[in-house]
Amino acid sequence: MAVIYEEFEAMKRFIEFTDEDAQNLASLASVVESHGPALTDHFYETLESVPETAKIIEGRVESLKKTHRQYMKELTAGDYGEAYFERRARIGQVHVQMGIDPRFVEGVMSVIRAGMLKAMAETYTEPAELAAKSSSFIKLCDLDLAIINLAYNEERLDRFSEFTGMKRKLIENVITLPKR
Repeated sequence: MAVIYEEFEAMKRFIEFTDEDAQNLASLASVVESHGPALTDHFYETLESVPETAKIIEGRVESLKKTHRQYMKELTAGDYGEAYFERRARIGQVHVQMGIDPRFVEGVMSVIRAGMLKAMAETYTEPAELAAKSSSFIKLCDLDLAIINLAYNEERLDRFSEFTGMKRKLIENVITLPKR
């Protein structure tokens, strides 16, 4: 399974993720530093509240929290190139390998977005600054989610190809044919 970096760069261009977004995100490091632990706790409380996800994280929550805090710090590191993409692609692959339903990944991304937007609103009072930083954060969360979803798509295509014996390129071509 190979999630393609070029697709990530194309998505960045499509959503107009700019150097200004990277700067806005880097300026949020102090918000993550002060609010990140509570956001991580809420993230895992959310996962623990659902039996299906609670089983997956059972006995590993404290270790996973350390990983999540690192994830949150990377959101505000200011560098969103190939190394960032590779780390996010690995996260997607781990979620696929663990058998985590994509709907839960999408749902908890909403928990991250909402928590950070609330933290930013408590930190920044000037409306234009808050809007710019919020927009940049939302774009990055959407990019992260796109990378994770690409990992799920890649896995599904690989499984279907293996199961049917069809060449992957043929499957991709069939999928992209216009519906009649």
